[in-house]
Amino acid sequence: MSSNQELRCPRCGAKIYLADSECLSCGARLDEGQLVEAEPVLTPDSQPQQPQLAEGQLDYRTSPAHARPWDPAAMAVGTGFMGKLHRGWIFLKQSLVMCARDKDLLVPSALAVITLGVFYGICYGILRLTGLWEPIWNGDDGQSKWIWWAVAIPLALIAYIISYFYTGMTVNLIDTHLKGRDAKLGEAYLDSLRNLGALVQLAVLTTVVSMVSGAIRGRGRSVLRRAASEVVEHVWQAATYLILPVIIIEDISLRDAMGRAWQLHSKHLSDVVIAEVGVTLVNKVIVSIIILIAVVGGAALYLLSPTLLPLAIVIAVAFISVAMVFTAYLRTAYYTCLYLWAAASEQAKQPVAAPEPLAAAVA
Repeated sequence: MSSNQELRCPRCGAKIYLADSECLSCGARLDEGQLVEAEPVLTPDSQPQQPQLAEGQLDYRTSPAHARPWDPAAMAVGTGFMGKLHRGWIFLKQSLVMCARDKDLLVPSALAVITLGVFYGICYGILRLTGLWEPIWNGDDGQSKWIWWAVAIPLALIAYIISYFYTGMTVNLIDTHLKGRDAKLGEAYLDSLRNLGALVQLAVLTTVVSMVSGAIRGRGRSVLRRAASEVVEHVWQAATYLILPVIIIEDISLRDAMGRAWQLHSKHLSDVVIAEVGVTLVNKVIVSIIILIAVVGGAALYLLSPTLLPLAIVIAVAFISVAMVFTAYLRTAYYTCLYLWAAASEQAKQPVAAPEPLAAAVA
């Protein structure tokens, strides 16, 4: 382009020159006679906004395949052993995904295992120092039995309180996470502390049930007595996991929580058990595999060198502790999801989408 060629502003038609960076008449930015469009400036109002959840709204984070309403009655037909195991395995994988999003979900279960380990270690040391360990472990006379009960009942009660306190924290974290909010350990701790009275009462009931179960089992080798004892323990364990989310999320007393849990789950109690069996099976498989790895690894180290026995014990305990942490989290996650589904269905007066881990397992 020659220097004497007349140029005009494309916007206003005024005379311009090649050296002009803008039109002197209208102020348009120029580049060799062509308009240079200003780049759009993103303002806060023009930024894409993420949908905000209303207070208390359940964000189930489901894919379209999992977003359809779910009626657990559909699970009751044709659910064999492999079907239950498959559902439990799917729930396991989805629970791992949930942990990957927020690793704090596993912290209370880990703290529970550590706290209980320290507690039992201190108790063992005290019993050794006081000379009560030998009569409790070996004695069969009446006095030894009384000593055993006098020691076992308080220890069991304290252990249950510790376990339920940390389980309550896990319930709070999972509930907060599934509702789309940031799950915080401090808030979970305060929530369990606020409901400590109900948790202690639940621990007392569990201790009584354990005593009744032990009395049913007795010291004999009766298969029927052992089976009856296991039924009592399993039913009450399932009941406690149904009650715990009600206590923590609704902040109500134990008596009200028991009635509320029955109200929410009574219509689908058989289906609750069917789904729970799958989670229990997966838990048992995980524990069995990890214990096998721990035992085989410990034995290999010992055979390699007897001096490595302490290391073998430490590794075995570490593996078993990891198994306990995850299985405790998995069971709590299942019953928390179950509660959230039941409460949402009750509020909507119809089946609604289940929380993501549960929805994936029953899809």
